[in-house]
Amino acid sequence: MKKKKKAIIPIIIVLLIAVGVVVGVIAVKKKKENDVDGLVYVESVKNITGTGFYGENRYMGIVESQETKGVEKASDKTVKTVFVEVQDVVKTGDPLFEYDTEEMELKLKQLELELTSINNSITTANQQIATLNSEKEQVPAEERIEYTSQIQSLQAQINQYNYDASAKQLEIDRQKASMENATVYSPMDGVIKEIKNETGGSQSTMGSDYYDPGSGDNNSNAFIQIMAMGDYRIKGTANEMNVQSMSVGTPVIVRSRIDETQTWTGTISKIDTEHPDQDNNNYYYGGGTQTTKYPFYVELDSIDGLMLGQHLYIELDYGQGAVKEGLWLDEFYIVMDDGAPYVWAADKNDKIEKRKVELGEYDENLMRYEILSGISEEDRIAFPDSYIKEGMKVTENYEDVMNQDMNGGDGENIDGDMLVPGDDNFDDMLIPEDGNIDLENGEMIDFDSMDGGALPEGDVDLDVNDGETPEADTSEPEEER
Repeated sequence: MKKKKKAIIPIIIVLLIAVGVVVGVIAVKKKKENDVDGLVYVESVKNITGTGFYGENRYMGIVESQETKGVEKASDKTVKTVFVEVQDVVKTGDPLFEYDTEEMELKLKQLELELTSINNSITTANQQIATLNSEKEQVPAEERIEYTSQIQSLQAQINQYNYDASAKQLEIDRQKASMENATVYSPMDGVIKEIKNETGGSQSTMGSDYYDPGSGDNNSNAFIQIMAMGDYRIKGTANEMNVQSMSVGTPVIVRSRIDETQTWTGTISKIDTEHPDQDNNNYYYGGGTQTTKYPFYVELDSIDGLMLGQHLYIELDYGQGAVKEGLWLDEFYIVMDDGAPYVWAADKNDKIEKRKVELGEYDENLMRYEILSGISEEDRIAFPDSYIKEGMKVTENYEDVMNQDMNGGDGENIDGDMLVPGDDNFDDMLIPEDGNIDLENGEMIDFDSMDGGALPEGDVDLDVNDGETPEADTSEPEEER
């Protein structure tokens, strides 16, 4: 009788282990139902609706004139006096510079001497012709042919002399006119932008920001360059990546660098991708990487308060210039659920939840809703992606979301259907070939540790490494001796 009891004990132990495993599987499944896998990226409402977004959309700009004219210097003349300096304001007719007339006077005298020499040659030739004609009448007829030939040659020389005299007289007249116009005057109202010197250098305190090889009458080789006053525009620069997002007609906000509350409005009038900017000091605001930069130009709605050469910030206008009271949120953050709008928001336990919001007015231009209640600027919300489920953990590091393994573990999970002893699949689930059961939560049941330890030896075959199920000893008990 005692032997029978001893044989039944291993069977009871195996059944208890099986029940324990099933209970564990059910517990893991229940835990997973309450703990949704995956991460959701969230961002503060304040950051989404604040000014930080627009700070990345800011470029350096400078006030310049719409029109620039160059005043050239005669290459064969020397400048004696320059009457203006860079940044001087000039009116039409104001003297700019004066040529050296001493050299001009010397050249005039030289031209006059050359003309006198030509006229003397003409006189001498005419005298020779008169002499030949006189002698021709006194010689025999057969000798007159030679005289005729000499006279014709002298007449040809006189014709050339007369041509040379006319050309020389024209030079003299021009030289006299130049001497009378030795002073060069401003052709327009404006401000002096640049003055070149005799050696090819230039005097300019406004920098190369003003130079636009494709606008107005600008001539970079001119001796003096003048910019028109009054018709201002803004020149900005953007790198090759940002300039692709711009287009002519895009509205912009121009902001003072000293007082950012002082703003002007305008539109992009020109994007010059054919002439890269050569000034390496004008960095794109918000980044220090040196890339190819291209100029673009802004037509202003008003120039009140602006000064020529003033440095400014340029922002593409997304509506940040309009001051609205209350909290306004982009409509793509809001989910419309049968007239009950909500957003995906982080709760106090850093889990994502559906948060109902009360909507107010709708701005069609900016595509934003006024939020009357439900969330505040301190709340964190997520873009409503389709994979989001309530209970998922949240993170403010987007790399965490990108790197997460959405499948979890090694992809081999317990089926989830509850198995009981006697099921065809129970044996394989209970004792896998590797001797372990993966419960998906990182905890392993190691049956190897039970081999020869938890069960009595010789009564039950529990070799978990061979994949076989345990078998009880059902042999007839021996009779008591």
